[in-house]
Amino acid sequence: MQRTHHFVRGTALAAIALAASFGAQAQSSVTLYGIVDMFVQYGKGDGTTLAVQSGGVSSSRLGFKGTEDLGGGLKANFQLEQGILADTGALGNGGLAFGRQAWVGLSSATWGSLSAGRQTIPQYDILDAFDTFATGVGSSASSSIVSTTSRANNSVKYRSPTLGGFTGVALVGMGETTPSDTNSGDNANVYALGGTYAAGPFSAGLALNVFKRGTNAQQDARYALVTASYDFGVAKLSGAVQKVRNLAGNEASDRTEAMVGVNVPVGERNIVSVAMGQVRTNGSDALNARQWSLGATHLLSKRTSLYAVLGHIDNGAATSYTTTTATGAGPVTSAGQDVHSLQVGVRHAF
Repeated sequence: MQRTHHFVRGTALAAIALAASFGAQAQSSVTLYGIVDMFVQYGKGDGTTLAVQSGGVSSSRLGFKGTEDLGGGLKANFQLEQGILADTGALGNGGLAFGRQAWVGLSSATWGSLSAGRQTIPQYDILDAFDTFATGVGSSASSSIVSTTSRANNSVKYRSPTLGGFTGVALVGMGETTPSDTNSGDNANVYALGGTYAAGPFSAGLALNVFKRGTNAQQDARYALVTASYDFGVAKLSGAVQKVRNLAGNEASDRTEAMVGVNVPVGERNIVSVAMGQVRTNGSDALNARQWSLGATHLLSKRTSLYAVLGHIDNGAATSYTTTTATGAGPVTSAGQDVHSLQVGVRHAF
């Protein structure tokens, strides 16, 4: 009987310890995830090219993200994400170990979230959400006809809770050099505000960016972006307009950029996308350009899809935009040369 008692007590203690272990795990989690996206490109710019590249719809990546419940509604969060060039196996984002995301922070359903590290800029987040081609293949943002900077190093980012459909975000990126070595790009001194509003099928966004000048010979670069979309059910229409002053710090390099597009579901597994983007530069028709894109996506499953995109860019006499994808390069072209391309690929998320 005594042995039986000890056995029962030991089993009960083991069960309690196991339950406690599961409880602790439930309070903290780490997720491994990634995307592998490969495509074949046939393009014509200065010449005809055929290439296999990584990053059509999305850049290929490997990431880790996690959260820990600290109690009282407060959580600790982190994300480490590296870009991968799947066609060669090399690291993307200039060879950085975690060039896409590297941050840690705290969040609360009541107070919002605060994070620090290498993070996406609000303007990029909003543009990506309202872009018909989601800043991937076919996007006028990928080709730089619509200007955007993806990330900021040494940044602090605050995101508010959603109140009445509105969510606000603010970011300060500290270049940590005097003066900053550049007035754009990852190491810039940048001050950014953004906000989105959603009500049923309608949504809109606004983003303001200031990139501080890199030298006394330059000017602060300023960006003001307005976006909107409406989901009619049979089609989703999206658009964006952006005013840019002193692009890349060049005084009087002011331009107006715009994109508009529509996504049309065809059955449960197919999406047809059409978009147009253009840039008009003050006082210089030679710096104007326009891009047209037609795409089709077929969903093989929730995680795997096939896609094909036809693209065309009319370059001005002094522009050389090309049909860049999420991370793949478009056909090489010189100033004034129009570009044509076809990208066919497969995307798998895990």
